Amino acid sequence: MGPDLEVAELLGLLVALLSHLMGLVQGALAAHVAFLEQMAQEPDHSAVMRKRRRREWFTLATAPQRHRFWVYPQRNKDWWQNCVMSSWVDEEWLRNFRMTRRTFMSIVESLRPLLQRQETNMRASFPVEMVVGMAIWYLASPNSFREVKQRFGVGLTSVAEAVHDFCRAVKVALFERVVWFEDPVEQVMEGFAQLGFPQCVGAIDGCHIPIRNPSDAPVDYINRRNSPSIVLMAVCDHKGRFFDVEIGPPGRSYDAHIFRDCHLTHAMDRGEFFPGNPTLTVEGVAVPALVLADGVFPMRRWLVKPYAPPHDARERYFNERLSRARCVAERAFGRLKARWRCLLTRLQVMPQNVKQIVGACVVLHNICESEGHEAPESTAGAGPLLSQLEEQQPISVGAQEGGEHDPCDDAHLAEGRAVREALATYLYRGEGH
Repeated sequence: MGPDLEVAELLGLLVALLSHLMGLVQGALAAHVAFLEQMAQEPDHSAVMRKRRRREWFTLATAPQRHRFWVYPQRNKDWWQNCVMSSWVDEEWLRNFRMTRRTFMSIVESLRPLLQRQETNMRASFPVEMVVGMAIWYLASPNSFREVKQRFGVGLTSVAEAVHDFCRAVKVALFERVVWFEDPVEQVMEGFAQLGFPQCVGAIDGCHIPIRNPSDAPVDYINRRNSPSIVLMAVCDHKGRFFDVEIGPPGRSYDAHIFRDCHLTHAMDRGEFFPGNPTLTVEGVAVPALVLADGVFPMRRWLVKPYAPPHDARERYFNERLSRARCVAERAFGRLKARWRCLLTRLQVMPQNVKQIVGACVVLHNICESEGHEAPESTAGAGPLLSQLEEQQPISVGAQEGGEHDPCDDAHLAEGRAVREALATYLYRGEGH
């Protein structure tokens, strides 16, 4: 009886276990059937799941990321402090910044009140010397902001801010003081007399500055070579220093239109540009202070242009003397672009910043000329650069012939011809002809 009872108990336990398992299986099947019925009632389960996954991805993608650093790390700061500022000699300064260290520091001190920035808890401001260094490095070479960034080891935004802040400061603090007559008028006239032309105070010329095409008026800025540009028209003295400039007319503009609207023309027509309006009587004609120009400028009593074409030896001799003296302007533009080579390539800045950059280059050109700093075009190994400058010279403003006739120019024609005839006769007789 004992063994039979144990077998019966084991069988009862096995039956109970099987019954429990069957109950679990039935419950799982019932739950699965209920789930399938519920899913069958939804419109598109796969679409719902895709939308849910997209929402989860968008949440992860737009979540704010922790910054690696708040200020771009200055990888090359030791180069500026320990190399440039500490050990460079004037030869290296002239080669890279177009000026000596003394001239550079003089510019820094002139601009320090406008460029000095206050220190903050978030970041240390750059020294004014470094701001000026980044800006002049950019102007002196056809570099992009990105290349200057790599050289100085700062952020791209910091380079752009340095260049634009520097150019604005130059306009405010230096432009009117530097772009003007440095020498007395009599000394300038004597300088042009030594070049072969008397009673002259300046030579006018112009060139195109390549820019990226503005979106608001693209056609106006396309010049005759089918590239976007603005015009720089300037008048220089006998040493090649600019004392009056017109920056910014669109490249499509005719030189005669720019000339008629500029400040120099109105002031010279009124006799108010030079104090006292110095006048010399030549062959019975009162000759005012003269500006030399090429043949496409409109005639003025004070603006002398060559005969086109010359008809006799007297007129040919006059053209030769005028051309020899007027070349000072062409050479000045050549030195301007040789020093500040950003003007050789298309300026990749906003149109509203182009004028300030060109104006800063003009100011720095005059400073270098006054200090006697040699331009790179006259140094050894400058052959490729000179070729590039010579290729760009035909794009000058004077090369644009034609344009609409302005009846106002006829009023000055007789006076201008009388002055030119008197000068031609005077110069021809002076040579014993």
